[in-house]
This record gives sequence, structure tokens and C-alpha cells, in this order.
Amino acid sequence: MTTNHQSSFRLNIWQADSSCLFYLRGNHGQEVSAKLDYPAKVIDCYEEWRYLYLQFYPKLRARELSSGAITPVVDDLGHELEEAKEIFLDVFQRWLGQLQTIRETIQHQIFTIARKESQSNKTAEAYREVAIFIACDSVELARLPWEAWQLVLEDIPSGTIRITRIPMTTQGETIALDNNLRHGKPRILAILGDNTDLNLEKDKQAVKLLKGVAQVEFFDWQQQEDGVNLKAALAAEITDERGWDALFFMGHSDETKVTDGKLAIAPEQLVSISEIKEYLTTAKNQGLQLCVFNSCNGLKIANRLADLGLQVVIMREEVHDSVAHVFLKEFCSRLAQYQDVQEAMLAACRNLQVGEKFVYPSAYLIPSFFSPYGAKPFRIEPWGYQKLLQQWLPKPKEAIALASVLLVSAMVPVQDMLLDGRTFLQAVYRDSTNQFPRDGLSSAKPRSVLLIAIDQDSINQAQLEIKGFKTQPMEREYLGKLVRQLSNSGAKVIGIDYLLHTQEPREEKLASAIQSAVSQQDTWFVFGVNQDKNRKVFPKIASPKWSLQGDITFFRWDMELPQDATCNKSCPFAYLLALSHQLHQQPNHGIGLNPNVESTTNFHQQVSQYLQQVSSQDNAIGRRPRYANASLKPKNLPLGMRYIIDFSIPPEQAYEHKPAWEFLKSDFPNIEQQVVIIASGGYDEAEDNFSLPLAIEYWCHPLNRTRKPPDTCPKVFTGGEAHAYMVHHFLSQHTIKLIPDSWMILLAALLGKGTTLVLLQQKPQKRQQSILILVGATAVYGIIGLQAYISASILIPIALPSIILWFYII
Repeated sequence: MTTNHQSSFRLNIWQADSSCLFYLRGNHGQEVSAKLDYPAKVIDCYEEWRYLYLQFYPKLRARELSSGAITPVVDDLGHELEEAKEIFLDVFQRWLGQLQTIRETIQHQIFTIARKESQSNKTAEAYREVAIFIACDSVELARLPWEAWQLVLEDIPSGTIRITRIPMTTQGETIALDNNLRHGKPRILAILGDNTDLNLEKDKQAVKLLKGVAQVEFFDWQQQEDGVNLKAALAAEITDERGWDALFFMGHSDETKVTDGKLAIAPEQLVSISEIKEYLTTAKNQGLQLCVFNSCNGLKIANRLADLGLQVVIMREEVHDSVAHVFLKEFCSRLAQYQDVQEAMLAACRNLQVGEKFVYPSAYLIPSFFSPYGAKPFRIEPWGYQKLLQQWLPKPKEAIALASVLLVSAMVPVQDMLLDGRTFLQAVYRDSTNQFPRDGLSSAKPRSVLLIAIDQDSINQAQLEIKGFKTQPMEREYLGKLVRQLSNSGAKVIGIDYLLHTQEPREEKLASAIQSAVSQQDTWFVFGVNQDKNRKVFPKIASPKWSLQGDITFFRWDMELPQDATCNKSCPFAYLLALSHQLHQQPNHGIGLNPNVESTTNFHQQVSQYLQQVSSQDNAIGRRPRYANASLKPKNLPLGMRYIIDFSIPPEQAYEHKPAWEFLKSDFPNIEQQVVIIASGGYDEAEDNFSLPLAIEYWCHPLNRTRKPPDTCPKVFTGGEAHAYMVHHFLSQHTIKLIPDSWMILLAALLGKGTTLVLLQQKPQKRQQSILILVGATAVYGIIGLQAYISASILIPIALPSIILWFYII
């Protein structure tokens, strides 16, 4: 609550023996004081009016009349009441008319504002900016209807002066910004008290008019469980940590000398304001701004609560049940139209004064509005998209946490660690649920990829056979020996995962073996190159006119894909191997596509042109090559998504692994149907040794090896093994799409914020139940994520999104 008046005045009124002292202070520095005789005649006239008022409204706030009108106790009592009211108001206005200097000061400020606004072409609504805050030090003076004081001339628009009551104990001239205002849709607590001889159902229906603009909850003693302590239950409701914006009380109330008033919360159960004062203070700290007491004798109640910093609407005198219904209905209707509380109260009073004048005479003089000095009257703000957006904006701690988690998720080491852990979980889950691809572990079908690994044992044996053998770069004669053995075995697609860009001794033996395989077996060769460093195959080893060259570099555990599905410019090593195998298997593939040592044109360009021709001719060769499929192009993936190697598939299911020394001594009858990769086998000098992924370590554990006797787990994972996995994935069309952590973190933050807003609207007991449900839901999300990896080939991040979700919730 903040000051929102262009001009305001505070008027303190003291009773001093037989005199009344007035002190006016304006927010522009104006100060005026005055002294009048104690208004004994005003008090007498008020008491005469009050006596007739009580006679006209018997059993106040006590019963509902069937006709909806008041039945006079004596003939024409309404006329007498109206006459007494006019006499009292006339005497009251005459007494106040003596405060000439105070009136002139206020009127001068009104005209000053009007003149300024007129010069700026603004409407007369500017008159409404003048507020008078009145404080009385005695109950006798406070009971007078100061709201009826005619401070301005009749030609000045209605509503120019707003008279608000404040407690005399308030010393400050301004009120600080209230930082405890609630965010979100307004919440209203409506307390239905003792309904003895009252029809509170109509009050309830009136308050329900606010349901379109606020969340309304009712506390009704009749709906409480048997044996419950009503006072404790009421205190708990008032201090609900979700907070309230407004509190309504409907029922019986009265003043007390010591405890500031009492409320009948149920038949024969009273609670004093002093008893619940601390709970109301807590509620104020949680956002409570307004209290409305549609009950009798609320003067002391209002003073106490306004002193706590709350705005209060009360009835200064007793009020009849029917009057309370009419007032509350109009009051709530105006609040629901987004009028502020003071406007709503004045509109309800005008309705009683004009619309219900002959039914409920004088009743319009009873309501009063109390507020801390200078506070802006409470208003239910329209709940539009801006309010909704403000509610969803992260708080400072949430923003810091979200930014921190997003920053951490962008760090490559963290990404590697999370991916390593996740593929390990996927391996365990796949193994536990026995959800392997169709060519499972027990299948006798040969693997589509054969990895010839030059390991340390192979090197040790080769060093005995080849004089001057070296590993950096790899011995050309030994590579030639492997190629010749592969050619003799009938291999059709061979990939060499070594950079052959330098001239080395005995390279003619390797070149001879390669050319012999091409010319005699039509073997497709794919050589590893490094495009970024321009490290291509040395021309004397193999010519690009009858061989292919693929880039062997890759981002850690990513499936490398070409920029162009037809490989117009370049292609990754594994992709080219899979493509070569696919093209070799195509019917009539030899037409113009056989690698030929006599060729005069670039073989890579021949393949690219062939793929372009196939694409344009709509399956001209019977079936479009799968690896020319545009759906595998990275540019078709949304920003941040990528394909990854699936280590949840055991290595022995993805490829067949043979040490080079063992291959040279064995026969491979099915090698014609396999893609063969010659690569390093993890010897110390190899340049493509990586740390062993956790999933691979899991699969090499003795308890998880079901196909063959356990071997010692390798210490490293080689680039050749990564390429073998990639070739398997391409050939089997097995691609895992990784959703970026940032996507799911932002989604989790949004979900966490929404969940938090829902939880804040729940009572503590239900909130605990909801949190338990959320724990289960998080576990289910984890299981769904694990299964989606297998069933939908999508890796949905679990760890960081769950962390940010629970940060919001907790």
C-alpha cells in the first residue's frame, strides 16, 4: 500500500474538556489549527437519531423479514427517523461550518489541482485526488458520520473529497511501500460466524460475486469436524502461508472495553480481536490488506486493525440483517468491477441512500472506511496476461539457480559426464529388461561390421616378422599384409582408420595390396583423412580416382553426418563406409560405380553424382539408398539436438572385434557381407585412445557377458571402435537423438514454477500429499526417459531437469 494522492490532508480532532481542537496538515506543507466548543447539541441530536434508528431496526442483524422491508414498531416511525436524521445533520454541518479556515484551505487545494488539470486538458477526475484522513481521540466524536461533512460546494463533482478514517495512534505522515503484497490471483477468506437469527446464506452469495476476479474460500463453523478447536482452526486459516488479500467476516460482533471487540464465530463461541491480533499481523505480513466486517459495532475493531496497517470497512453502529445483505451485495459487485474499496463502499452507501431510501432510511450513514495514513485504497486488479506473466517470472534465487544450471549444462566436461552416466544407466536398463535389438546377443547372424584391431599383441608379433617395424606412423607393410589377407578372404568394403598422408618406407607393399584388391575383387576402399588439417592419402598409396576418403574426426561420441546426403563435398569416415556397403549391395550397382584403377575421374564425385541422379529419378534403381536420406542431415535437427552413439548396445552386438594377429591366422567365411575396419587396438602410442565409457565397462564385466567367456576389460576405448559403432548404427538405421539439457531445464523450470504456484494455493496437508505425488511422478519421468531411449530412440535428459524442478518446488 502506497500513497497515491496528488494532495492529501490529515485532520486530527481532540476533545479537551469543553472544547474540540482541530489540526490540519497537508502533504504540501499546509498547517491550520482551530478550536470549537464541544458539540454537546450535536451529540444530543445524534443520540436522539440513534434512539429512533434502534427503534426502527429492532433486533439488529437479528432476523430476515419475509417482505424484505422493515416493519416499523410504531406508526410512521420512518418519517420520525428521517426527520431526526435531517435535524442532526443540519446541526452537525452548522457546527463544522465554523471551521472556515480549514474549509478554505481544503477548497483552495481542490481548485489549484482543478486549474492545473484544466490547463493540461485532463478531465475532472483529477478532483478525486484530494483525500482527507480524519482521526478522533474520543469514541463520542468517532461515532459521528464524518463522511457526511460537506467540505466543498455542490457544483464540484461528487467524489472530490474522500474522507478516510485513521487511528489517532498513527504518528507517521507517510506509509512505506509494503513489500509483502501477494503475487498471483487475489485470495479472499470469508468467515461465516454465528448465524443465530441471521441469514448468512445471502452474505455468502454476495461474496461469491467476487469469484470471477478472485479465489474465494469460506470458513464456516458448521463445516468443521466435530471436536475441532474452532479458534485454533480459525487462526490456522487466517495464517495460511499461501496468504490472503482480503478477509470478510459476516455474523455477530460487538465492542468491548479492553479487547478491542469480539466476534461470534459460532453459537456461544466468541473470539476477541486481541486474541487473533498476532494472527492477523502474520496474515498482513503474508499479503493481507483489507478486512471487511459486515457486522455490528465495529468502531474499536477498525481502529485496532488500521493501527496494525490494515484497511478496514466496518459498521459503526448496529446493522439490521437486511441492510447488511443489501450493503454487501452492492459492495462486492463494485469490487468485482475493479473499483477500489473506498469507491465500492461509497457506491453501496449511495445505493442505500437513494435506491433503498424508503426501505432502509438512514442506513447509509453507518459504514466507514479505515486505513493507515496515506495508503492507496485496496483494489482487485484485473487478472490479465501481464499479471499472469509477472506471476511466472522467476524470483531472484530462482533466476540465479536457473542460470547456474544452464551454464553448467553448457560445459563440455559436464555434458560428457552426464552422457557417460546416462548411457551407463541405459545399458543397465536395457540389460535388466532384456530389450535388445532384433539381432540380439544370442543371434547367430554375423555382425555387419568387422573391426580388425592392431593391438599391442599384434604389434609385438609383427615386430618379430618385419624389420624396422614402427607404430608412428603405422607400419605400411603390416597394413598391406592385412589388406592382402582381407582381399584373399573376399572382403568388399574396407576402411582404414589411419592417416596415410606421409611417405613412409615400404609403402609400395601397401599400395600394391590395395590396387590388387580393387582390380581383382572390386573392393571399395575408404581411407581416413583429416579435412581440417588437410591430411589426405598420399597419392602413391591410393588414388582418389578409384577410392574414397572420409573424415575420421568426430565430436566425442556424436554420430557424424554429412552436410549433404549425397556427399557432394565431403563425408565422415563411418558414413562413407556404410554408404559404400549400401551401394555395393544395390542391384546393378556396378554400372558406372565400380572402383577402377584405370578410371580418370574422381570416384567420390562419381558416387555423389550417382546419388543425385537416384534422388531425382525417384528410386531409379529400385530402392533409394538409405544413407542418402535427407532425414539424417544435421540441418534438419532443431537447434542443439544431435545424434549420439548408443553404448547401451553391447559392443559384440554392434560389431565383431578381432585382433590383427588373430585375423591373420583365421578364416572369415562371411566377410563379403561385412564392412571391415582396420584400426588401432588401444596400444600406448595410438593417437585415438579415449577413456572407457561406463556403459562399455558395464558390458565387459563378467556378470554381463552372455555370449562368450569374460575377457579383461580394456583400459581405453579407441576411435576405431567408435567408428564401428557408427557404421552399425547407419546400417541398422539405429539413431539416438539427444535432446539438449537446456531445453529440458527450461521446460522443468516452467513446470516447476507452475507446480509451485499450484502448491502455494493448497493447504499444508494437501501440499504434502502433492509433494509425495511429485516424488513418484519424478521417478516415473525417469523410467519414461529410460524407456523412450529404447522405444523412441530419444535421449531425454533426467538429472539436471529434475534438479531444477525440485529447486523450484523445495
